[in-house]
Amino acid sequence: MNILIAYYSWEGHTKKIVEALASKLNAPTERIEPVKEYNMGMKAIKAFLGLKSNIKPCKIDLSEIDHLVVATPVWTGRPTPYINKYLSLLTNTQDKTFSVLVEMSKSGAENTTKKIQNELEKKGMKFITSTVTIEDDVDAGKFDEAVSRLAESIKRLE
Repeated sequence: MNILIAYYSWEGHTKKIVEALASKLNAPTERIEPVKEYNMGMKAIKAFLGLKSNIKPCKIDLSEIDHLVVATPVWTGRPTPYINKYLSLLTNTQDKTFSVLVEMSKSGAENTTKKIQNELEKKGMKFITSTVTIEDDVDAGKFDEAVSRLAESIKRLE
């Protein structure tokens, strides 16, 4: 099974989790990079309103991918504007499966996961599972259990 882990990471927490997951799944990662970084206030407003911000070219064609993992921090209880843009650009998604990895400081994981799920299901994809990590746990290196659970759920698809 071909797996792709697409992620946006602002301060490195999500990247740290993605690297651990990629190692467990032996899967490539695709870093979603903004064309322009806004200040945190503007990013939070854009996330809250569900807006999109331009991203640099990255892998959006899923024709060779069986399963997509979308990884994002939570901003104002929602996915980042860069993840929103990435989801809107995805092609060849029909009948593919996906999972969601959310990294947060306090709250908003359920809403963030649901928004990503809704966007990808509109593109004909099937939701499999999700997991949440907490920023303080990531800083303390206490996220292996959550990442292992997600990896095992994805491996069962093979």
